[in-house]
Amino acid sequence: MSRRLTTAAGRCSELERVIASRARSRSLSLDNALKLFDELVSHTRPASVAAFNHLLAAVSRASGRRSSTSQPEPVVSLFNRMVRDCYIKVAPNLCTYSILISCLCRMGRMEHGFAAFGLLKTGWRMNHIVINQLLKGLCDGKRVVSYNILLKGFCNENRAEEALELLHMMANDRGRSCPPNVVSYSTVINGFFTKGQVDKAYNLFLEMMDGGIQPNVVTYTIIIDGLCKAQVVDRAKGIFQQMVDKGVKPDNNTYPDNNTYNCLIHGYLYIGKWKEVVRMLEEMSARGLKLDRCTYALLLDFLCKNGRCREARFFFDSMIRKGIKPHVTIYGILLHGYATKGALSEMHDLLNLMVANGISPNHQIFNIFFSAYAKCGMIDKAMHIFDKMRQQRLSPNAINYGALIDALCKLGRVDDTELKFNQMINEGVTPSIFVCTSLVYGLCTVDKWEKAEEPFLEVLDQGIRPDAMFFNTLMFDGHCLTGRTDEAAKLLDVMVSIGLKPNEVTYNTLLHGYCKAQRIDDAYSLFREMLLKGLTPVVVTYNTILHGLFQTGRFSEAKELYLNMMDSITQWDIRTYNIILNGLCKNNFVDEAFKMFQSLCSKDIQLNIVTFTIMIGALLKGGRREDAMDLLATISTYGLVPNVVTYRLIAESLVEEGSLEEFDGLFSAIEKNGTAPNSRMLNVVVRRLLHRGDISRAGAYLSKLDEKNFSLEASTTSMLISLFSRGEYEQHTKSLPEKYHFLNEANS
Repeated sequence: MSRRLTTAAGRCSELERVIASRARSRSLSLDNALKLFDELVSHTRPASVAAFNHLLAAVSRASGRRSSTSQPEPVVSLFNRMVRDCYIKVAPNLCTYSILISCLCRMGRMEHGFAAFGLLKTGWRMNHIVINQLLKGLCDGKRVVSYNILLKGFCNENRAEEALELLHMMANDRGRSCPPNVVSYSTVINGFFTKGQVDKAYNLFLEMMDGGIQPNVVTYTIIIDGLCKAQVVDRAKGIFQQMVDKGVKPDNNTYPDNNTYNCLIHGYLYIGKWKEVVRMLEEMSARGLKLDRCTYALLLDFLCKNGRCREARFFFDSMIRKGIKPHVTIYGILLHGYATKGALSEMHDLLNLMVANGISPNHQIFNIFFSAYAKCGMIDKAMHIFDKMRQQRLSPNAINYGALIDALCKLGRVDDTELKFNQMINEGVTPSIFVCTSLVYGLCTVDKWEKAEEPFLEVLDQGIRPDAMFFNTLMFDGHCLTGRTDEAAKLLDVMVSIGLKPNEVTYNTLLHGYCKAQRIDDAYSLFREMLLKGLTPVVVTYNTILHGLFQTGRFSEAKELYLNMMDSITQWDIRTYNIILNGLCKNNFVDEAFKMFQSLCSKDIQLNIVTFTIMIGALLKGGRREDAMDLLATISTYGLVPNVVTYRLIAESLVEEGSLEEFDGLFSAIEKNGTAPNSRMLNVVVRRLLHRGDISRAGAYLSKLDEKNFSLEASTTSMLISLFSRGEYEQHTKSLPEKYHFLNEANS
């Protein structure tokens, strides 16, 4: 019996030596570790906790690389087997619990991590397991590791406030003589920066130093990076100088100097301080530091986004000369810069260089080419690139299809769009909501609104949750523009039924549809619903409702609304004022409108020509031509030029009053100052002159219509036929252009 036990003990010792050796060499794979664990558990001799810890650590590393937070951790089940299934029970130690807590935090199971942490502090008994003196003989420097794991777990879950509470508990000795170290503080500082709480992060940094804990290079880099991302770059530079003055040097094997410099360079680039970036590069050179891929990527990205592709190419070529091989992301940055400028030749040269250097283009690279060709209107070339992508055995993904479909839609090639969409579905590529929105827009722009609902059904079939933009596009382009406001309103109900909250754009879209259809009661009801749901109307919302109320003659309600606007909208735009002025004038409140106009002129409000045209039209209509002409004369003092509508209103008034010579002078002035009369203006003038019986002058303006290749409006043609059919203007036929002499012949 004793011989069998001795043999078993020997086998177990040999197994433990194998485990320890392979653990030190990091050669334990997940499968090997699990097999060795099974063998160790089955031994009749007590196995050492160290051997189990080696295996748990190996499994933790391997599973951490391949698993997500939603998958169970093998370490947890192995821990349970270790404490329950061993022939002779094994008591976990601090190292065991540290591994367990780390895995629980990685799984996002913070409550279980705290439970294990409580066991680690107070002791735990379960069945035959006795955990005695867990912390006996272990230095406090090792105990803090478990706290740090929990701190990191909190911060990874965006719970920096709770991490800070635990940190203060440690510092106040409620952590049982386990003071936080630099890693503890650095972890929580980074957690606050990740949440965007810059002041809390910085104050904790100061608190750490006040407590006598000196920051290391990791801490400094976290602070510098966080401040730079928050655009507080000058403060970040001060921290960097503090780091240099204190002689804090990075370990170049784990945290090279470049990381810290790259943070500062990124910060200066973000706020557009190129001279500071150049100074930082010179400083790096003086310290003997070489730019790495990250530095080059930052420089190229900034230069390309600012249209400085030639300088970007200089850095790119310099990078290659220095033996640094660009990766696909860097090629993508420069390609995108060229694409923005429409430099297709340079793009192809760079792509050839990329392939020659053994780097295969990925989906993102092809996407850049799709967008570049589409921007240049060369959609067939983009489709050729699509086919070339397949030849390289790279299947297009949803983003690639999305870029091509969006480009086809914008060019009105909806048939090709539908083909690509169907091809996408047939290949098993799930369309993104962006793709479906583009298709809806494309179908609606070519009046295929009845087919625009097909992508909606496809979205639901594919299990994709439509977003507000999708519904807004379908409502506005598919229904409201075609007068199908009831169908648009049903979509609003569908949005609510699937748990999607309509936004201001949704309501504005439907409001526009109702007002366009002159369904002002429905529009006003929807507006009140919007207010009840806590949505704040923007200026566009008020403009839509105001215009609808004025158009339908509901002056009192419109006035009440714009008075309410004064309380809720601090910044009106000129379009709002124009709607109110036009509404007042059309409802015969010209004096009130003129007072408002004079008030606007005295304020720092940028008036436009529409504002003046509204008031000139109202004054002319009220018989106040002198006031209207005075107002016309002041337009130039505001840096504005009368447009064709302004001149048309004055021309109509002059003809109406019989001031024909003044009218001719005005028309000559219009042509000299470069304001070309349009078809609408000339047709109106011809009709006014015909109505006065001035056939000769009407003929002169008919000639101007012909010179500009404008067509007669139906009402102009009708008036000509009516006048000459009565025979009273027979002798004036020759005053008309020759093409209109048939009118007299038809009468005879």
